[in-house]
Amino acid sequence: MKFKSFALTFLSLCVATTYGTKAAQAAELKVVADQLNNPRNFDWDKQGNIYLTESGAGGDGNGGVNCIPSPSAGYIPLCSGKTGSVVKIAPDGTKTTVLSNLPSLALSPSGEQAAGPADFKFDSKGNAYVLYGLAGDPNLRDQVLGEPALGQLYKLDLKTGSLTSLADFAAYEAKYNPDGSDVINNPYSMTIKGDTAYVIDGGGNSIYSVDLNGGGIKNVTGFPTKYLDPSTLQYPTLPEGLTEEALQFNPNAQAVPTAIAVAPDGSLTVGEYTAFPYPEGKARIYSVNPDDLSIKTIADGFTQLTGVAYDSEGDLYALQHINQSEWKAIEQGGNIIGDLSSSVIKIGKDGSRETIWSGNGLEAAAGLFFGPDGDLYISNRDRLVAGERGGQLVKLALKSGADATKVPEPGSVIALLATAALGAKAMKRKRQQELLDKVETI
Repeated sequence: MKFKSFALTFLSLCVATTYGTKAAQAAELKVVADQLNNPRNFDWDKQGNIYLTESGAGGDGNGGVNCIPSPSAGYIPLCSGKTGSVVKIAPDGTKTTVLSNLPSLALSPSGEQAAGPADFKFDSKGNAYVLYGLAGDPNLRDQVLGEPALGQLYKLDLKTGSLTSLADFAAYEAKYNPDGSDVINNPYSMTIKGDTAYVIDGGGNSIYSVDLNGGGIKNVTGFPTKYLDPSTLQYPTLPEGLTEEALQFNPNAQAVPTAIAVAPDGSLTVGEYTAFPYPEGKARIYSVNPDDLSIKTIADGFTQLTGVAYDSEGDLYALQHINQSEWKAIEQGGNIIGDLSSSVIKIGKDGSRETIWSGNGLEAAAGLFFGPDGDLYISNRDRLVAGERGGQLVKLALKSGADATKVPEPGSVIALLATAALGAKAMKRKRQQELLDKVETI
């Protein structure tokens, strides 16, 4: 056997076996800020400062008085507390609290899966807005939780800290229930286009348009359900006495929209999480007409999306909160039992998909936005509280040109391994033929 042939095959095998593990070379992940309590969505001011919402860690609910059953976590108590905030993160990473002691609702006693300050945005004039989540029955907000600020959109005066309500989504859900399913409210994210805010309600499975000039809610539309064949689904081991029926599973699964961005053509792009049992590969991406809020599906096959964003070239990036059904990675209440790895997936204008980053420090992530520097910023560990494994804001610096190494999809690695295997097989045949030739010569 000639050395050249051996060297080529050996190189192919080395590349094939290491290509997948070198994924991180396509980008670089850096921590911008840590020790955050359930970090969510954010925006930049004109000076490059980041204003980020922390949904907080809830509280003891005044000794259990101000608590409600969670509709999505096995009815574990959701208890209120004044632990939400808005923080300003300077370009050098310095953190300053802008608003503190804001209402927060979270699973008790872990503080996981909080609802509170959920998004912060500036409009083109520099006006600031804060969105509050709820994650529960809006009929219980005022009297039981005692937190009427939850489930609303506010205009914020950054000089005085005063808040002016522009829309009460919780009250609207309680009165009209736009999607016609269970009465749950959880404003999760928003985007602004002109003088209109578009707000995603992950509890009510709806999208709202709101007049930022004080005209209130202009329009609302519910997202379509998706049929899931029960025989194809996996379920966690449920606590004794708790059935799938008690968790209100319906094969016509609710969308649970969580992410929104303005597309290059002016339409709205929305990503969904999907409902329990959070099946892998079933999350969709929608296009929404900003004028009438009509909805159409433009992509499918994702898992638990919590972020969408467009780069300057018009390519779409989607963030998978956890790459497997959430119950496989974390128990309701915050006990981590598996891999929390998240992924950033690039979707080209031609529909092609490429995994830019997966795991390697990115886990249970939400809130995906391009910064002024052209890099991606992500709320990491967005459902965890400050501590050893607390929330972070991370920066995914995308490399280009000669510095870039593409992250192959699994099929690419398999193809490379197959090529190497074929090369080895061809060498074996060649060696056998050379031995036969020698025998015939003798």
